[in-house]
Amino acid sequence: MDINPEFNKYMDRYFDFLGYWESPSRCGLKTIKRKDGKRLAIATEIYRQNPGTAVTEWCAPLATQVLAEQKCNPADFIFIEHTPDMGSKLAFYEETFDLVNFHWDGDKFIDPQWKRLSPPEVDRLLEL
Repeated sequence: MDINPEFNKYMDRYFDFLGYWESPSRCGLKTIKRKDGKRLAIATEIYRQNPGTAVTEWCAPLATQVLAEQKCNPADFIFIEHTPDMGSKLAFYEETFDLVNFHWDGDKFIDPQWKRLSPPEVDRLLEL
C-alpha cells in the first residue's frame, strides 16, 4: 500500500525531525495561530514519504520540537495527530484525528494521552 498524502487543509508543509536512534524522519505539518492566541499544530503521518520514525511513536519529542520552532508557551499549544485514509476497506486504515495532551516537565512534553476527534471537531479547532 503506497499512500502518499497530498497537501490539504490539514497539511501544508513537510517537517523533518530526528526520530529513534536519530533516524531522519518526516511528517506533514500545519500550524496556525488561532484567534484566541493558541497555536494549533497538526502532524500528519505520511507513510512511505517518511523514512524514519512514525508520528505516533515520537509524538512527545515531535510536539516539543514544533513548540520550539513556533516559539509558543506550552500552555497555549494544541497538538493533533492525523493519520490519513489509506484507501482500504479495513476500518483501522481509515482517517483518524487524535488530540494529544501532554505533561510539561519544564523542558519537554512527556506522557502523551490521545483523545479521538471527528473531522468536524478538528475543523472547529482550526476556526477558533
